[in-house]
Amino acid sequence: MTTDIPRPHQERCCPVCASTTYLPFADEHIDDRKISGFTYSSRKIPEFMCLRLVRCASCTLVYAPSPPDRRFLAEAYAAADYDSGEEAQCAANSYASALAPCIEKLGDFSAAVDVGAGSGPLLPWLREVGFQNVLGIEPSRAAIHAAPACVRPMLREGMFGPDSLGEMRPSLICSFMTLEHMDDPGTFMKTASALLKPGGMVALVVHNWQGVLNRALGLRSPIIDIEHLQLFNPTSADILLKNAGFEHIHVRSICNRYPLRYWLRLAPFPAFLKMATIKTLQALSLADVKVPMNVGNILAVGTKPNPC
Repeated sequence: MTTDIPRPHQERCCPVCASTTYLPFADEHIDDRKISGFTYSSRKIPEFMCLRLVRCASCTLVYAPSPPDRRFLAEAYAAADYDSGEEAQCAANSYASALAPCIEKLGDFSAAVDVGAGSGPLLPWLREVGFQNVLGIEPSRAAIHAAPACVRPMLREGMFGPDSLGEMRPSLICSFMTLEHMDDPGTFMKTASALLKPGGMVALVVHNWQGVLNRALGLRSPIIDIEHLQLFNPTSADILLKNAGFEHIHVRSICNRYPLRYWLRLAPFPAFLKMATIKTLQALSLADVKVPMNVGNILAVGTKPNPC
């Protein structure tokens, strides 16, 4: 994998509102020496690389106007390494806590789908809260192979699309920290709406580039990453759902709860300083202490209209 990334011949318009007017946000920075099997994996140590990013003058989405082509992305995610099992479970616990009050309003628990499910840590929880049929869509083979034996049958390898679910018509589609990686999140949302039952719900968790911490860190924020083709904020997340026909939209910030050592992995400090601090925390039996933090993630929920 090199910086010679195949790209479309023309720049794309804003993938949320289709505007072609934008302001500069970040120059492209890719270092071949930092490319590895984890470059397109989740919850990795930040590489502080990114594609050229611009900010839409209309909906304020930050996005890459010249992302890699779809085939390249599919192959990169399929081949990505995976070593974040514990952190994935911590993330799933945080998402479940944020999602629980929302799904109380659902009257149909026949089926739920998690898009970008990783090793499937959220799927058992969806079963526990009453969904009869649960499916996770995940492009990374390594992530699926890392799933527990009892979870693996609920996972399906591949990219989400109109044919992903077969005959299944879910009442809930989740996608947590996945929309940043899609070349066309607008089409994803419209596909999700078409596959949902009337009255069904979509639930997204995305990074908020306007979050206090992310703005303070600027280009040293972990969300400025080569994987991220767009970065949302409450305004652009709301418009994304509205444009796909969803109603009763709610967007709010959420907390994540991770071990201290994981938060340190994300910090924009030199590697030697991170390792020294983690070793000190381990010596004090503090490295595994889980700490909740609001680092600028938002939950966006919308309902598909029910004509009845």
